[in-house]
Amino acid sequence: MIVEELFESFFLFLLLAAVGDIIVERSGVLNLGIDGFITLSFALCYSATIAYGPVASLVLVLVAGALYALLIALFVNLLHSSHVLTGLVTNMVFYGLSVLIGYWGLDLATERGVPRTLSISTPLDWRTVLALSILAVSATWVFLYRTRIGTAVRACGYNPRSADYLGVNVWRTRLLSLVLGYIIIALGGYVYVLFYSKAWTPYIGMGYGFLALALAISSLWHPLLIALPTVIFSYLLRSLYVYQLEYGISQYILSMIPYLASIIFITAVIASPLGKKLPIPKALGEIYYKEERAA
Repeated sequence: MIVEELFESFFLFLLLAAVGDIIVERSGVLNLGIDGFITLSFALCYSATIAYGPVASLVLVLVAGALYALLIALFVNLLHSSHVLTGLVTNMVFYGLSVLIGYWGLDLATERGVPRTLSISTPLDWRTVLALSILAVSATWVFLYRTRIGTAVRACGYNPRSADYLGVNVWRTRLLSLVLGYIIIALGGYVYVLFYSKAWTPYIGMGYGFLALALAISSLWHPLLIALPTVIFSYLLRSLYVYQLEYGISQYILSMIPYLASIIFITAVIASPLGKKLPIPKALGEIYYKEERAA
């Protein structure tokens, strides 16, 4: 069925990554480090599952997400580092670190004489994926638009100095958004490895973070608008191999299509009436100094 092809584990991974990015960037933190972390989370999930089992793997990757959020908060909030520079540098570090961790898992599987492909007894069917997707989108919308903390998060992303003037602790609010967002992103990485790829290869995951970033932008950072573009792009990505076999198109050309399409999609959405109507995080990527207050 077409429903089974649309709502499977890769879609859930991409949706969780995009939803987590929405929470992070709604607070005003430009989340360019997401790609490196997703690449690292794949390697960590795989190797930890080989070494300790799937439950310990889940705990470790969630802790890793929270720790990375604390690291970003340290550089962006306390040291006033550039959001762009912080994200790009951590990407480079995590790309290399993912290779070390991933090969450790492969070597460990060889030493123990176990298959390098993970075997999960309870796969995710489309009903479970759909239910979890609805839960993730709905919970994010309630958090951002129906709670005081969510209102503070959006205020920090729109005008942090005005939010500070009204009594919002901008640094603490951004820290909360980072931790919550990266826990969700880490959960997405866990879903990808255990229920979709079930294996690891060097640099697997590179580019998925930037695609999640593009999906968040194309939804105008609104959780209720994220599902449709995620369905489209997840299906497009999974169909590339079929197109390569049927039409003989180079895999390098096909691999560019989702990212080129995301640029076109983002431009169309932002230029549309909806893009001009919905409020977006205007302070995204701005370095905030606490002593600066709105007049």
